[in-house]
Amino acid sequence: MKRSLQAQLSLALTAAILVVAVGAGGFGFVTAYRDSIRSQDDLLMQVGALLKHSGAALSLDGAGMAAAGDEHDSRVTVQWLPDPGDPPTDAAPLPLPADLAEGFHTLLLHHEYFRVYVQALPNGKRLALAQETDLRQHIAQRSAWRALLPFVVLAPLLLLAVQRIIKRLFAPLQALRQEIDSRREDDLQPIAERLLPREVQAFVAAINGLLARVEAGMAAQRRFVADAAHELRTPLTALSLQAERLGQAPMSETARERLTRLETGLQRARQLVTQLLALARAQTPAGAALQPCSLHEVLREVIEELLPLAQCKQIDLGVDSERDACVLTQPQELAQLLRNLIDNAIAYTPAGGAVSLRMERHAQWVALEICDTGPGIAASERERVFQPFYRIDPSGQGSGLGLAIVQSIARRLGVTLRLETADPAQQSGLRVRLLIPAA
Repeated sequence: MKRSLQAQLSLALTAAILVVAVGAGGFGFVTAYRDSIRSQDDLLMQVGALLKHSGAALSLDGAGMAAAGDEHDSRVTVQWLPDPGDPPTDAAPLPLPADLAEGFHTLLLHHEYFRVYVQALPNGKRLALAQETDLRQHIAQRSAWRALLPFVVLAPLLLLAVQRIIKRLFAPLQALRQEIDSRREDDLQPIAERLLPREVQAFVAAINGLLARVEAGMAAQRRFVADAAHELRTPLTALSLQAERLGQAPMSETARERLTRLETGLQRARQLVTQLLALARAQTPAGAALQPCSLHEVLREVIEELLPLAQCKQIDLGVDSERDACVLTQPQELAQLLRNLIDNAIAYTPAGGAVSLRMERHAQWVALEICDTGPGIAASERERVFQPFYRIDPSGQGSGLGLAIVQSIARRLGVTLRLETADPAQQSGLRVRLLIPAA
């Protein structure tokens, strides 16, 4: 799985900052350490020059003195060097060799390393200034760590600032993703480009062009379906009239049976054409504005129309709620949606079963449940049943357009549609739950 562009950019900048911080910190540490050592050497040279010009107030018997403090961690030892060939005196603080040349030396004395600077005086005498290397290294390390401290503090702050800047720069893209994800499948309106970065606007413009082409293709498809269904209605109506007239003529039982099959096929074809027209109308952009209406009035109209079908199968059809609810919808389209759902419930409920409707009023919406005692729909099939012409049982009844029409109308009206199991214990029955916007 590929990482996102934001993650890749963040990782690359983080790695670059860390590499630069480590490199610059290491360079600063080494440079500060060396500069501190060099400064201490310069200090010894300055002390030697000062003693040279001041006459070196040391006794000439070889004794020495401790300068810059008497503590072990800060003292600088100053002593005369014996002439070449003379043995070192016991009074000298350090047993320095007599043949040391002028300049700097690092010597091991008394099991410790010393940095020694030899300074010649005008009278021919030589002075030695010595300092322990452990002290020098300690001072140099403290200076180096102080030089490294800004990198240690600023690198995390810089990383945090980079993360915040990247998140802020990618915020418009995140908002664009959320806007697209929240859209309905049939919402093909162009994406607004005014708040997007210039680099993304070209990409969004291409997407808008694609959406326009898809919208044009879908509109052409809807027109084709509507025109084809409309053109089929006239010949089907003529064939039905001819079959009806033919049925009035005397014929054998075999011919009468075949005529009945023909009339049944013509009836199914006319019903299919009617549903194709309904699907084409449901998939067109919304026309009439939504308006408040009584949900009980819409249900009463639909139930009165479908009640004879329920009575023929001895199905108990009724509403379990006495309280009315006012919803914000388009009454004719909501009636068609409920008609298809209740018609399906009656069709798939065995004789002697029940189809019940129940309402619940909430602040923002009204919940309407249509429950039946039929076989129900398996969870794996609940997404596919909304596809046009899809039927769970290809040899069964229906054309597979009813639920496709229902879903198209629900999207137009802003109705949320869910399919559930009516009886989870028996894993039977279907509950269709509708969330209709309240007025």
